[in-house]
Amino acid sequence: MFTILFLNQKGGVGKTTIADELAFALERRGRSVAFVSTDPQGGSVHEVCSEPELAEQCDFQVVDTAGVLKDGIREWCQDADLILIPMLPSTRDMEPTTRTYELARESGTQAGIFVVINNFYAFGILDRELVAYLEGEGIPVLAKIPRAAALSRAAAAGKSVADYNKRCHAIPALEELADKVTTEAEKHHE
Repeated sequence: MFTILFLNQKGGVGKTTIADELAFALERRGRSVAFVSTDPQGGSVHEVCSEPELAEQCDFQVVDTAGVLKDGIREWCQDADLILIPMLPSTRDMEPTTRTYELARESGTQAGIFVVINNFYAFGILDRELVAYLEGEGIPVLAKIPRAAALSRAAAAGKSVADYNKRCHAIPALEELADKVTTEAEKHHE
């Protein structure tokens, strides 16, 4: 089993949405996925797996955490194989995101740690400057998920965006994220 931890101490950055969409993309590839959530707000389209034995039998475990997660961060990070830190392209997201990145690094985890930029606008000056800043600081960006109303609508309908609107412009970025996660899992198992 390959464990993907979605982590950011800031709420409202899209952890649950991206976690759901990644799980759907992995399932479309024929992989079994256990969805785990520590978020008391819920909101996931996936049914939460509450049986550790079942999760152990899956190819992937996707763990969605609450924005207020403080206790246990070190342990969650150490148990993860890959840590994804979603953030919005906003100056308000910089401090909590970089703090979360440092907490993950300082945890002693062997997991790869990456930022995923949500609601990315390729023509936005702030968006592009944010990517340049993160890369300049040595914080790797694994994916840039474009802003798409269909993501919220799909979640409200209880579906993946690929099932809700096959022409949604966010689908290629989500599929690319799933490909990169699969590659990381393959490297891990070598």
